[in-house]
Amino acid sequence: MLAYRTALLVAALAATAAAQTARGPQDLPLLAQQSSQDDHSEGRLDHPNWLGPFVPTPAHVVDAALELAGVGERDVVYDLGSGDGRIILAAAQRFGAKSVGIEWDEALCEGTTAAALRLGLQDRVKVIQGDIFKQDLSAATVVTGYLLPKSWERLGPILKSQLREGARVVSVNDPIPGWQAVEKKRIKGESGKRDWDLYLYRIYR
Repeated sequence: MLAYRTALLVAALAATAAAQTARGPQDLPLLAQQSSQDDHSEGRLDHPNWLGPFVPTPAHVVDAALELAGVGERDVVYDLGSGDGRIILAAAQRFGAKSVGIEWDEALCEGTTAAALRLGLQDRVKVIQGDIFKQDLSAATVVTGYLLPKSWERLGPILKSQLREGARVVSVNDPIPGWQAVEKKRIKGESGKRDWDLYLYRIYR
């Protein structure tokens, strides 16, 4: 377990470092600030943080989210807004699933791809650089995301139309508007930091 988390942390840090190198560390707070300012501006899909600022999910919360969804070797996990790739890397390395990350930021995508190569997961991990609203999600048996509620609200009809019966969806921190969670789990934050909420949903026809 320790070796796994160490490898995952190193890979995630490398992915994040690649993104910082590409656009400059000084740009990260600015992007988060712009996201907050543009929160009520609809149609801002040209802005990479319209879906929510990049906030890395702690490793123990990543594990808890995948465990809540019951991820296993037969699953295909899609992470929407995959950031530095820590969820898709964990899904492949620890849970044996195939995984796909969809991320707007090209540098983060490149960093995740490099991390997958270093971990020998290139056959199980794929990263798509693009808009999450314009992807075919029908192959997913599990969808995860740490997104703003308005993003989930817009994704709702897409998920219901594309995902198969029994597919699971896990939202980190915010419930999906208008959806009924089948399970909710609270995860303790590390070192006195805030707790995390996980919401599990299932697709029924």
